[in-house]
Amino acid sequence: MGFEIAGHSYGRIMGVNEDLRAETQSVTETEFEFISKSKGLAFSWASGTYDAAAGDTILLVKNTSSTKKLHIDKITLSTDTETRVVVHLPTTQVTVTGTTVTGVNLNTASGNVAEASAARDETNNTQGNVIWSSEIQAAGEPYSINWYGALILNTNDSIGVDYVADVAACDVTILGHYQ
Repeated sequence: MGFEIAGHSYGRIMGVNEDLRAETQSVTETEFEFISKSKGLAFSWASGTYDAAAGDTILLVKNTSSTKKLHIDKITLSTDTETRVVVHLPTTQVTVTGTTVTGVNLNTASGNVAEASAARDETNNTQGNVIWSSEIQAAGEPYSINWYGALILNTNDSIGVDYVADVAACDVTILGHYQ
C-alpha cells in the first residue's frame, strides 16, 4: 500500500512504496555530455581525410586557454594502410604549423569557440612522451581511444597523433572539453 508525498518538486509527486522507500528516477550522463549541454564547452577537431607521409603528425591540438584546462575524451583513427599510431605530448610548447583545423562546438546552441590551435599535417613539433601506441588495421572500422577526460592539457600543452607508415588516406578526430 503505497502513498504519495507532495511538496516543492516542480509540480511532481514523489511516490513512496509500502516499505516507505522513495521511488525515484535518475539520468546518468558522462562529464563530456554534461559539459556540452550545460556549458557549451565540448569540441571536436577533425583532420579530414588526406594523404600523409611516413612519420606525419596527422593532427595536433594545443590548448591556448589561459583559464581552462582541455580534457581529452576520445580520439578516433582510421587509415587505408596498416600503420603504427603514436599518441604523444610534444616536448616543448609548439608554435602550431600545418593546415589549420578549427574546433567545432558540439552544442550548436552555444556561441563558445575552442580556445585552441590545431593543425593537420603539423610539422613543428618534437615527439615527446608517448602516451599510447598501437598498430591499426587498414580499411577497417575506425579505432577509438577513450580517455574519458583523464588526459588533461594545461595552458600551451599539446597532444599529437602520428602515423608511422606512408598512408594514402587517413583521418584523426580528437574530442575534448574545457573545465
